Amino acid sequence: MGQLLPKRFKENYKASNGIYKGQGYVQITNNKIKEKREFILGSNDKGQKVYGLELIKEKNDKFFISYANSKSSKKEVARQPVSKFFKDPDFGGGKGSGGGADDTAITESLQCYFLSILFNTSTDKLTNKNTELKVLQKQQEFCFTFDKTSRFKANELIEKCPEDWLQTEVFIKSANAIYNSPYAKPFKSASKVYFHRNSPYMKAVYENKKKAQDYDKKNNNPPLAPGSFNDDKWNPGDIWMSTKPTTDKKPFASGKEEPIEWIELREAVRSTADDHTLGISLKKVGSGSATITPFNTRKRIHNNNTKFSGFTFGMTGDFFASTDIYLHFNDGGSMQCRASNVTSQWQGNMTGKYAYAGKIGGGNINHYVEKIFKKSIGKVNILGKNWKETSYMNGNFEKMYRLYAKFINKQKPGIERQKVFSKEEFKKAADNYTNKGRNRSQSFYFAKYMSLLFLETIDAQTKGAKLDELSRVIVRYAMSNTDISTFFIKVS
Repeated sequence: MGQLLPKRFKENYKASNGIYKGQGYVQITNNKIKEKREFILGSNDKGQKVYGLELIKEKNDKFFISYANSKSSKKEVARQPVSKFFKDPDFGGGKGSGGGADDTAITESLQCYFLSILFNTSTDKLTNKNTELKVLQKQQEFCFTFDKTSRFKANELIEKCPEDWLQTEVFIKSANAIYNSPYAKPFKSASKVYFHRNSPYMKAVYENKKKAQDYDKKNNNPPLAPGSFNDDKWNPGDIWMSTKPTTDKKPFASGKEEPIEWIELREAVRSTADDHTLGISLKKVGSGSATITPFNTRKRIHNNNTKFSGFTFGMTGDFFASTDIYLHFNDGGSMQCRASNVTSQWQGNMTGKYAYAGKIGGGNINHYVEKIFKKSIGKVNILGKNWKETSYMNGNFEKMYRLYAKFINKQKPGIERQKVFSKEEFKKAADNYTNKGRNRSQSFYFAKYMSLLFLETIDAQTKGAKLDELSRVIVRYAMSNTDISTFFIKVS
């Protein structure tokens, strides 16, 4: 959670919300003392409640708060640096360590401002001293960062940013790493470099992807891309930097000609990264230094070659302990298959090593199953865009039980051999399946039946080239590393 930043007292930063909105941190502190409002020692609102007696400014602009244990006491118990106190709502805060959707918009946008200092001023290395608010504010003309339709300003971003991102210098470390990477070279000699987050220019980038997807659907059967090929699977750039005019609507055009086919577009994105436009994927940097990794290069050096290592019912192999199944890969990653709704929306969730990679919809899983196994999940032929999940009905019970008996003891090595239930035992266990004290038998039947059909379609009891290929394309989809995914650099 967030504590107060000393530099905000030095700059007398103004709160953008709260009961003292518009007042500087020094004034807010003195008002809290005068009005006997509590201060909180610690990194969150669960810390020790104390009452300030005096804000003390020492040499080198170091600020301390002396405090008592009760509202009526005037006896100083101790004095602590302001950095020991929680940024409560009186300072316009109360935010935590970040991670929500709103925080993502804030942190991605603020990274643009820090980067702009390096590319649009004479500064070639960021520190706490040259990234003060007044310097960040001067980057407004180069930073086109939006949350929906509202354009962010530096002071708003700093105020709303999770405190720990600033305290641990995430933005400084990431910006320095990008600037010192070979991928910054084309931009260092430019007179102006613009940074985008959800801007009209960035939307034009992904409009190119939409045009290629539309072309693919009309001209290829089957299409090269799965049906819901999300933007971030084509290119997960959270922010983009470019030297082109911010009003340009054709970021990858050669002259007047725009690339309209996947491979053509892939090559255009790679070429423009060496010229004027580059996508950047941002991950929160830890205690060490930031690293820059290129993905989807022409040599495809990070192409994943994952292999299949088996499946399990749930994590433990107990068929009746959960509604899901897992596909396991030889590198420690896995994919959980489950229903995101009670009786619909069967999908894959990447777990283990690939936990941060997100989801892959059932339609997209089926897209790859069709390409490799030449049939749709649960069918004997290819349905393409007409495929949908198979709803469970009572008439499916015999087949569901047969598939259960076939696969229950074909799980990956290390799973103990299971007792094969009789039909009566199976139905009783399924009918009485509970989760968190509530009967969830409908969800159990749908999700487990869909997963059993999936296992049958891909012959999951065996091992071989087709299962390895399926594992490879699923992981590569999750990692934005498909054959038609495009070049970006990742900061981590």
